[in-house]
Amino acid sequence: MPVEWWVVFATLAGPVLAVQTQKFIEKASDRKNRRQRIFIALMANRATRINDDFVRALNLIDIEFLPSRLFRARDEAVINSWHELLGVYNTGPEADEEIAIKAAWNQRVEDKLVELLAMMAKAVGYSLTREQLRRGIYHPLGAVEREQAILTILDGLRKTFTGQSPIPMAIKEFPVSPELAAAQADLARKAASAYDEKSGALRIKEVE
Repeated sequence: MPVEWWVVFATLAGPVLAVQTQKFIEKASDRKNRRQRIFIALMANRATRINDDFVRALNLIDIEFLPSRLFRARDEAVINSWHELLGVYNTGPEADEEIAIKAAWNQRVEDKLVELLAMMAKAVGYSLTREQLRRGIYHPLGAVEREQAILTILDGLRKTFTGQSPIPMAIKEFPVSPELAAAQADLARKAASAYDEKSGALRIKEVE
């Protein structure tokens, strides 16, 4: 009876191929989940961009969106958008720049971030318009005021500790007890009586 080698090969290779296929699927699934977590972190914190989760998510893009073989163009679009945003971040205005210059820079950051989120949405399978990415943010006024207050306090402490701003101090009154005040007044009267009122000479009393 002739040996059907293809049957033998299929019998031996089948379990191996099944295991490798399962590993490939799990690896691809993990990669997709990590990308989604990065995208979600950016979306959730895009109104508070100094948040640690927002910054951490940006710094993971180069690793997690490294271009793959199957979707290389899509992944490269994400990487390129991130590098464009990073370039704007790295050329920010100085603290003493005019308001118009700061506003223009903030607008460039906004545009580049929306572009990055749009490219990432396509890469992870979300259908979102640029208008949703730009306007679909809820950030209550109370949260804005709290963040500004914290930044103001931190800036004040920094200036104080670095010697740029002195600590304002004003003394309104000294805490003095009535008994102590009376004793000081009595001492002053006795000291004054020791001098002659007209000549101002010190009175000396001889004691036998």
